[in-house]
Amino acid sequence: MSGRLLKITLWSAAAAATLGYVVLAARVLGAAAPGDPVETAVLDHAVRLAQGHAPYHDFVGAPPPGLMPGFPFAVSGLVLLFDAGLWEVRLVALLATLAAAALVARIVSSEAQSRTLGAAAGGFVLLGATLAWAGPAGARPEPLMLTLVLAACALLRYRQGVLGALAAALVMAAACFTHPAGLWFTFAALIHLGVHDRRRAVAYAAGVLLFVAGGDLALWSGFGPWFDFQAWVVPLLALRLQPLALLHFLGTQVLGTLGVLALGAVLSFALPVAPWRGAVGLWMWMALAALAAGVTASQSAGGAPDALLPVAIMLALAGPVSIQRVTRHLAAWPGSTRLGGQGLVLTALALQFLTLAAHLTPRTFLLAG
Repeated sequence: MSGRLLKITLWSAAAAATLGYVVLAARVLGAAAPGDPVETAVLDHAVRLAQGHAPYHDFVGAPPPGLMPGFPFAVSGLVLLFDAGLWEVRLVALLATLAAAALVARIVSSEAQSRTLGAAAGGFVLLGATLAWAGPAGARPEPLMLTLVLAACALLRYRQGVLGALAAALVMAAACFTHPAGLWFTFAALIHLGVHDRRRAVAYAAGVLLFVAGGDLALWSGFGPWFDFQAWVVPLLALRLQPLALLHFLGTQVLGTLGVLALGAVLSFALPVAPWRGAVGLWMWMALAALAAGVTASQSAGGAPDALLPVAIMLALAGPVSIQRVTRHLAAWPGSTRLGGQGLVLTALALQFLTLAAHLTPRTFLLAG
Protein backbone atom coordinates (compact mmCIF):
# COMPACT_ATOMS: atom_id res chain seq x y z
CA MET A 1 0.00 0.00 0.00
CA SER A 2 2.79 2.45 0.89
CA GLY A 3 4.54 1.73 -2.42
CA ARG A 4 1.36 2.47 -4.36
CA LEU A 5 0.84 5.69 -2.40
CA LEU A 6 4.40 6.79 -3.15
CA LYS A 7 3.90 6.11 -6.86
CA ILE A 8 0.69 8.16 -6.86
CA THR A 9 2.55 10.95 -5.06
CA LEU A 10 5.34 11.02 -7.63
CA TRP A 11 2.98 10.94 -10.60
CA SER A 12 0.92 13.75 -9.05
CA ALA A 13 4.02 15.83 -8.35
CA ALA A 14 5.29 15.33 -11.92
CA ALA A 15 1.90 16.31 -13.34
CA ALA A 16 1.76 19.40 -11.11
CA ALA A 17 5.29 20.41 -12.16
CA THR A 18 4.38 20.07 -15.84
CA LEU A 19 1.10 21.94 -15.55
CA GLY A 20 2.64 24.67 -13.41
CA TYR A 21 5.52 25.18 -15.82
CA VAL A 22 3.26 25.40 -18.87
CA VAL A 23 0.79 27.79 -17.20
CA LEU A 24 3.47 30.14 -15.89
CA ALA A 25 5.40 29.98 -19.16
CA ALA A 26 2.26 30.93 -21.09
CA ARG A 27 2.04 34.05 -18.93
CA VAL A 28 5.67 34.90 -19.64
CA LEU A 29 5.25 34.59 -23.42
CA GLY A 30 3.15 37.73 -23.63
CA ALA A 31 5.30 39.93 -21.40
CA ALA A 32 6.31 43.08 -23.25
CA ALA A 33 9.55 43.88 -21.42
CA PRO A 34 12.61 41.68 -21.99
CA GLY A 35 13.43 39.62 -18.92
CA ASP A 36 17.07 39.22 -19.91
CA PRO A 37 19.39 41.19 -22.26
CA VAL A 38 20.04 37.93 -24.10
CA GLU A 39 16.39 37.89 -25.27
CA THR A 40 16.86 41.15 -27.17
CA ALA A 41 20.19 40.03 -28.62
CA VAL A 42 18.72 36.70 -29.80
CA LEU A 43 15.80 38.45 -31.48
CA ASP A 44 18.17 40.92 -33.20
CA HIS A 45 20.27 38.04 -34.52
CA ALA A 46 17.16 36.16 -35.64
CA VAL A 47 15.81 39.18 -37.53
CA ARG A 48 19.10 39.67 -39.33
CA LEU A 49 19.22 35.98 -40.25
CA ALA A 50 15.64 36.10 -41.54
CA GLN A 51 16.55 39.12 -43.70
CA GLY A 52 19.56 37.33 -45.13
CA HIS A 53 22.15 39.42 -43.26
CA ALA A 54 25.04 38.26 -41.09
CA PRO A 55 23.96 38.31 -37.43
CA TYR A 56 27.40 39.46 -36.23
CA HIS A 57 28.55 43.00 -36.92
CA ASP A 58 30.67 45.84 -35.61
CA PHE A 59 29.47 47.54 -32.44
CA VAL A 60 30.08 50.72 -30.45
CA GLY A 61 30.74 50.60 -26.71
CA ALA A 62 30.43 47.46 -24.65
CA PRO A 63 30.26 44.22 -26.65
CA PRO A 64 26.82 42.61 -27.01
CA PRO A 65 26.10 39.34 -25.19
CA GLY A 66 28.12 36.48 -26.62
CA LEU A 67 25.83 34.29 -28.72
CA MET A 68 26.23 31.24 -30.89
CA PRO A 69 24.05 31.18 -34.02
CA GLY A 70 22.07 28.00 -33.23
CA PHE A 71 19.37 29.54 -31.05
CA PRO A 72 18.83 32.65 -33.21
CA PHE A 73 18.66 30.39 -36.26
CA ALA A 74 15.84 28.38 -34.64
CA VAL A 75 13.99 31.62 -33.79
CA SER A 76 14.47 33.03 -37.30
CA GLY A 77 12.00 30.48 -38.67
CA LEU A 78 9.24 32.05 -36.57
CA VAL A 79 10.40 35.54 -37.53
CA LEU A 80 9.88 34.64 -41.18
CA LEU A 81 6.29 33.53 -40.45
CA PHE A 82 5.26 36.29 -38.03
CA ASP A 83 6.26 39.81 -37.09
CA ALA A 84 9.38 39.82 -34.90
CA GLY A 85 8.58 39.63 -31.20
CA LEU A 86 10.11 38.46 -27.97
CA TRP A 87 7.41 35.77 -27.65
CA GLU A 88 9.12 33.86 -30.47
CA VAL A 89 12.38 33.67 -28.53
CA ARG A 90 10.53 32.53 -25.42
CA LEU A 91 8.45 29.96 -27.30
CA VAL A 92 11.54 28.23 -28.70
CA ALA A 93 13.09 28.12 -25.23
CA LEU A 94 9.83 26.76 -23.76
CA LEU A 95 9.52 24.02 -26.37
CA ALA A 96 13.18 23.10 -25.96
CA THR A 97 12.74 22.79 -22.18
CA LEU A 98 9.68 20.57 -22.61
CA ALA A 99 11.59 18.46 -25.14
CA ALA A 100 14.48 18.09 -22.69
CA ALA A 101 12.05 16.99 -19.97
CA ALA A 102 10.48 14.44 -22.33
CA LEU A 103 13.90 13.06 -23.32
CA VAL A 104 15.01 12.76 -19.70
CA ALA A 105 11.76 11.01 -18.77
CA ARG A 106 12.14 8.56 -21.66
CA ILE A 107 15.78 7.80 -20.90
CA VAL A 108 15.22 7.28 -17.17
CA SER A 109 12.21 5.05 -17.90
CA SER A 110 14.41 2.92 -20.13
CA GLU A 111 17.45 2.78 -17.84
CA ALA A 112 15.49 2.19 -14.62
CA GLN A 113 12.72 0.11 -16.22
CA SER A 114 10.22 2.28 -14.38
CA ARG A 115 7.77 4.76 -15.86
CA THR A 116 7.27 6.25 -12.40
CA LEU A 117 10.95 7.16 -12.12
CA GLY A 118 10.84 8.54 -15.66
CA ALA A 119 7.87 10.76 -14.87
CA ALA A 120 9.58 12.00 -11.71
CA ALA A 121 12.75 12.81 -13.66
CA GLY A 122 10.78 14.86 -16.19
CA GLY A 123 9.16 16.77 -13.34
CA PHE A 124 12.57 17.52 -11.84
CA VAL A 125 13.69 19.03 -15.15
CA LEU A 126 10.74 21.43 -15.27
CA LEU A 127 11.05 22.44 -11.63
CA GLY A 128 14.80 22.92 -12.07
CA ALA A 129 14.20 25.07 -15.15
CA THR A 130 11.76 27.21 -13.20
CA LEU A 131 14.26 27.72 -10.39
CA ALA A 132 17.17 28.37 -12.75
CA TRP A 133 15.93 31.84 -13.60
CA ALA A 134 13.31 32.29 -10.83
CA GLY A 135 10.67 31.88 -13.53
CA PRO A 136 9.78 29.58 -16.44
CA ALA A 137 10.60 29.89 -20.13
CA GLY A 138 13.96 31.58 -19.69
CA ALA A 139 14.66 32.75 -23.23
CA ARG A 140 18.28 31.70 -23.34
CA PRO A 141 20.20 29.20 -25.53
CA GLU A 142 20.83 26.65 -22.75
CA PRO A 143 17.55 24.67 -23.05
CA LEU A 144 18.05 24.11 -26.78
CA MET A 145 21.71 23.22 -26.29
CA LEU A 146 20.87 20.68 -23.57
CA THR A 147 18.10 19.15 -25.68
CA LEU A 148 20.60 18.59 -28.48
CA VAL A 149 23.09 17.10 -25.99
CA LEU A 150 20.46 14.68 -24.70
CA ALA A 151 19.55 13.68 -28.27
CA ALA A 152 23.22 13.06 -29.09
CA CYS A 153 23.67 10.98 -25.94
CA ALA A 154 20.59 8.93 -26.80
CA LEU A 155 22.19 8.16 -30.16
CA LEU A 156 25.39 7.06 -28.45
CA ARG A 157 23.55 4.97 -25.86
CA TYR A 158 20.92 3.23 -27.95
CA ARG A 159 22.31 3.17 -31.49
CA GLN A 160 25.31 0.96 -31.99
CA GLY A 161 28.04 1.13 -34.61
CA VAL A 162 30.11 3.82 -36.25
CA LEU A 163 27.12 5.51 -37.90
CA GLY A 164 25.55 6.09 -34.49
CA ALA A 165 28.77 7.67 -33.24
CA LEU A 166 28.99 9.94 -36.28
CA ALA A 167 25.35 10.97 -35.94
CA ALA A 168 25.95 11.77 -32.28
CA ALA A 169 29.01 13.84 -33.21
CA LEU A 170 26.92 15.87 -35.67
CA VAL A 171 24.23 16.60 -33.06
CA MET A 172 26.87 17.44 -30.44
CA ALA A 173 28.45 19.89 -32.88
CA ALA A 174 25.04 21.54 -33.28
CA ALA A 175 24.88 21.82 -29.48
CA CYS A 176 28.31 23.50 -29.42
CA PHE A 177 27.11 26.07 -31.97
CA THR A 178 24.06 26.74 -29.79
CA HIS A 179 26.03 27.43 -26.60
CA PRO A 180 29.79 27.08 -25.89
CA ALA A 181 29.02 24.90 -22.84
CA GLY A 182 28.21 22.17 -25.33
CA LEU A 183 31.97 21.57 -25.52
CA TRP A 184 31.96 20.19 -21.96
CA PHE A 185 29.43 17.52 -22.93
CA THR A 186 31.18 16.82 -26.22
CA PHE A 187 34.46 16.03 -24.46
CA ALA A 188 32.72 14.07 -21.70
CA ALA A 189 31.08 11.83 -24.31
CA LEU A 190 34.49 11.28 -25.91
CA ILE A 191 35.97 10.24 -22.56
CA HIS A 192 33.06 7.84 -22.01
CA LEU A 193 33.62 6.21 -25.38
CA GLY A 194 37.36 6.06 -24.73
CA VAL A 195 36.64 4.04 -21.58
CA HIS A 196 33.75 1.98 -22.94
CA ASP A 197 34.15 1.54 -26.73
CA ARG A 198 37.40 2.69 -28.30
CA ARG A 199 36.39 1.80 -31.85
CA ARG A 200 33.39 4.10 -31.70
CA ALA A 201 35.52 6.69 -29.86
CA VAL A 202 37.74 7.06 -32.92
CA ALA A 203 34.74 7.59 -35.20
CA TYR A 204 33.14 10.02 -32.75
CA ALA A 205 36.39 12.01 -32.32
CA ALA A 206 36.83 12.25 -36.08
CA GLY A 207 33.23 13.39 -36.48
CA VAL A 208 33.55 16.02 -33.74
CA LEU A 209 36.75 17.36 -35.27
CA LEU A 210 35.16 17.53 -38.71
CA PHE A 211 31.82 19.03 -37.70
CA VAL A 212 33.05 21.48 -35.05
CA ALA A 213 36.20 22.69 -36.82
CA GLY A 214 34.56 22.60 -40.25
CA GLY A 215 31.43 24.29 -38.93
CA ASP A 216 33.43 27.03 -37.26
CA LEU A 217 35.35 27.67 -40.48
CA ALA A 218 32.13 27.76 -42.51
CA LEU A 219 30.46 30.16 -40.06
CA TRP A 220 33.51 32.40 -39.97
CA SER A 221 33.51 32.48 -43.77
CA GLY A 222 29.79 33.20 -43.99
CA PHE A 223 29.35 35.58 -41.05
CA GLY A 224 32.70 37.33 -41.07
CA PRO A 225 35.41 37.77 -38.41
CA TRP A 226 32.98 39.16 -35.81
CA PHE A 227 31.50 35.66 -35.44
CA ASP A 228 34.50 34.21 -33.63
CA PHE A 229 34.87 37.27 -31.43
CA GLN A 230 31.24 37.52 -30.30
CA ALA A 231 30.58 33.78 -30.11
CA TRP A 232 33.81 32.54 -28.50
CA VAL A 233 35.91 35.44 -27.22
CA VAL A 234 33.22 37.52 -25.47
CA PRO A 235 32.14 34.66 -23.12
CA LEU A 236 35.79 33.98 -22.28
CA LEU A 237 36.48 37.65 -21.50
CA ALA A 238 33.51 37.65 -19.10
CA LEU A 239 35.03 34.95 -16.87
CA ARG A 240 36.35 36.04 -13.47
CA LEU A 241 37.62 34.09 -10.49
CA GLN A 242 34.81 34.51 -7.94
CA PRO A 243 35.18 32.08 -5.01
CA LEU A 244 32.06 33.33 -3.21
CA ALA A 245 29.95 32.87 -6.35
CA LEU A 246 31.33 29.35 -6.69
CA LEU A 247 30.52 28.56 -3.07
CA HIS A 248 26.99 29.92 -3.50
CA PHE A 249 26.48 27.86 -6.65
CA LEU A 250 27.69 24.57 -5.15
CA GLY A 251 26.32 24.99 -1.65
CA THR A 252 23.06 26.85 -2.18
CA GLN A 253 21.97 26.17 -5.72
CA VAL A 254 23.16 22.60 -6.29
CA LEU A 255 23.13 21.01 -2.83
CA GLY A 256 20.40 23.26 -1.46
CA THR A 257 17.92 22.45 -4.24
CA LEU A 258 19.14 19.18 -5.77
CA GLY A 259 20.71 17.59 -2.69
CA VAL A 260 18.87 14.26 -2.86
CA LEU A 261 19.79 13.67 -6.51
CA ALA A 262 23.37 14.83 -5.91
CA LEU A 263 23.74 12.53 -2.90
CA GLY A 264 22.42 9.59 -4.91
CA ALA A 265 25.00 10.25 -7.62
CA VAL A 266 27.80 10.53 -5.03
CA LEU A 267 26.78 7.31 -3.24
CA SER A 268 26.99 5.40 -6.53
CA PHE A 269 30.77 5.88 -6.43
CA ALA A 270 30.85 3.39 -3.54
CA LEU A 271 29.39 0.58 -5.67
CA PRO A 272 31.63 -2.33 -6.71
CA VAL A 273 31.25 -1.27 -10.36
CA ALA A 274 32.32 2.34 -10.92
CA PRO A 275 29.36 4.47 -12.06
CA TRP A 276 31.29 5.84 -15.03
CA ARG A 277 31.91 2.38 -16.51
CA GLY A 278 29.69 0.46 -18.89
CA ALA A 279 27.11 1.82 -21.31
CA VAL A 280 25.05 3.36 -18.50
CA GLY A 281 28.16 5.24 -17.34
CA LEU A 282 27.47 7.80 -20.06
CA TRP A 283 24.97 9.56 -17.79
CA MET A 284 27.49 9.98 -14.98
CA TRP A 285 29.91 11.57 -17.43
CA MET A 286 27.12 13.92 -18.53
CA ALA A 287 26.42 14.85 -14.90
CA LEU A 288 30.11 15.66 -14.38
CA ALA A 289 30.16 17.74 -17.58
CA ALA A 290 27.05 19.60 -16.38
CA LEU A 291 28.78 20.38 -13.10
CA ALA A 292 31.79 21.73 -15.00
CA ALA A 293 29.50 23.85 -17.19
CA GLY A 294 27.68 25.18 -14.13
CA VAL A 295 30.90 26.04 -12.32
CA THR A 296 32.15 27.89 -15.41
CA ALA A 297 28.89 29.83 -15.72
CA SER A 298 29.03 30.77 -12.04
CA GLN A 299 32.32 32.58 -12.73
CA SER A 300 30.85 34.87 -15.38
CA ALA A 301 31.09 38.58 -14.57
CA GLY A 302 27.58 39.11 -15.93
CA GLY A 303 26.01 36.74 -13.41
CA ALA A 304 25.01 33.12 -13.78
CA PRO A 305 21.31 32.76 -14.60
CA ASP A 306 22.21 29.68 -16.64
CA ALA A 307 24.47 27.97 -14.11
CA LEU A 308 21.90 25.70 -12.46
CA LEU A 309 20.02 24.41 -15.51
CA PRO A 310 22.63 21.98 -16.93
CA VAL A 311 23.15 20.45 -13.48
CA ALA A 312 19.41 20.24 -12.84
CA ILE A 313 18.74 18.42 -16.11
CA MET A 314 21.65 15.98 -15.91
CA LEU A 315 21.09 15.21 -12.21
CA ALA A 316 17.41 14.65 -12.99
CA LEU A 317 18.69 11.92 -15.31
CA ALA A 318 21.69 10.49 -13.47
CA GLY A 319 20.24 10.93 -9.96
CA PRO A 320 17.27 8.51 -10.13
CA VAL A 321 19.34 5.94 -12.03
CA SER A 322 22.12 6.17 -9.43
CA ILE A 323 19.73 5.96 -6.47
CA GLN A 324 18.11 2.87 -7.95
CA ARG A 325 21.49 1.20 -8.51
CA VAL A 326 22.54 1.89 -4.92
CA THR A 327 19.29 0.60 -3.42
CA ARG A 328 19.37 -2.53 -5.59
CA HIS A 329 22.86 -3.24 -4.33
CA LEU A 330 21.74 -2.76 -0.72
CA ALA A 331 18.64 -4.92 -1.32
CA ALA A 332 20.92 -7.81 -2.25
CA TRP A 333 22.29 -7.97 1.29
CA PRO A 334 20.98 -10.72 3.62
CA GLY A 335 17.76 -9.67 5.32
CA SER A 336 16.97 -6.99 2.74
CA THR A 337 14.17 -7.10 0.18
CA ARG A 338 13.80 -5.75 -3.32
CA LEU A 339 10.46 -4.16 -2.43
CA GLY A 340 12.08 -2.34 0.46
CA GLY A 341 14.73 -0.94 -1.87
CA GLN A 342 12.08 0.23 -4.33
CA GLY A 343 10.25 2.03 -1.55
CA LEU A 344 13.46 3.80 -0.58
CA VAL A 345 13.95 5.02 -4.17
CA LEU A 346 10.40 6.38 -4.34
CA THR A 347 10.74 8.04 -0.94
CA ALA A 348 14.01 9.72 -1.90
CA LEU A 349 12.49 11.13 -5.10
CA ALA A 350 9.42 12.34 -3.21
CA LEU A 351 11.72 14.20 -0.82
CA GLN A 352 13.50 15.77 -3.80
CA PHE A 353 10.17 17.06 -5.11
CA LEU A 354 9.48 18.54 -1.67
CA THR A 355 12.87 20.27 -1.63
CA LEU A 356 12.40 21.78 -5.08
CA ALA A 357 8.86 22.91 -4.32
CA ALA A 358 10.05 24.57 -1.10
CA HIS A 359 12.36 26.81 -3.14
CA LEU A 360 9.48 28.20 -5.21
CA THR A 361 8.89 31.67 -3.79
CA PRO A 362 6.26 34.37 -4.45
CA ARG A 363 8.93 36.14 -6.51
CA THR A 364 8.81 33.29 -9.00
CA PHE A 365 5.12 33.87 -9.66
CA LEU A 366 5.49 37.66 -9.68
CA LEU A 367 8.13 37.42 -12.39
CA ALA A 368 5.75 35.33 -14.42
CA GLY A 369 2.98 37.94 -14.19
